[in-house]
Amino acid sequence: MSKFWSKLFGNKNVSKDKEAEERGPHMPHKEVPIEQTFAEKFTKLGGKFVYCEQLDDAKQAFKDIIEEYPSEVRELLCLDSEIPKKLDAGITLTKTNLNAKIMLCSCESLVAYDGSVVVCERQLGSNKLSDLPETVIILAGTRQFSKTVSDALKYIKNRYVESIPLNITSIKQFKTEVFTEDNYMNYGSGVKEVYLLLLEDF
Repeated sequence: MSKFWSKLFGNKNVSKDKEAEERGPHMPHKEVPIEQTFAEKFTKLGGKFVYCEQLDDAKQAFKDIIEEYPSEVRELLCLDSEIPKKLDAGITLTKTNLNAKIMLCSCESLVAYDGSVVVCERQLGSNKLSDLPETVIILAGTRQFSKTVSDALKYIKNRYVESIPLNITSIKQFKTEVFTEDNYMNYGSGVKEVYLLLLEDF
């Protein structure tokens, strides 16, 4: 997987023409990796994507994000106390103050089809997305990709066989300053500013 991300974000000198030449005109179209499809759609919608090969990378990325709000972050809304421990958050945690500036959570799936992030009551509790902090930092793993929302729901059903979680929804309206064809439906709505820390094999 590391090689894939290096290729996706580090080696941009290989032209499409050269790749087509190497494959030949009669070869079938090369299927785009699910990870690449998600990353492209997520960022086009305004999501902020950080690939973290090691946990230390995720800790540093989290620290950098928090430093963007030096005078505002007094509490961190998080329903899973283990996630802040992994990131050495060092911020007072709350499970009830919806007025906290930032929410930190995990997710259930990263959907390549539309660049959305599927969450449920394990991340949100019984709260609506609209009631949660404007800025959301999501810690996810490279094993959580799914092609479609339907696949993501199947994954949840298989993962929680004995008790399917409630409040399943997807985060797909991102705060963005840039108007594009991909985010025009959400432009100006400023629903959530989403940072995704994608950790290798998390």
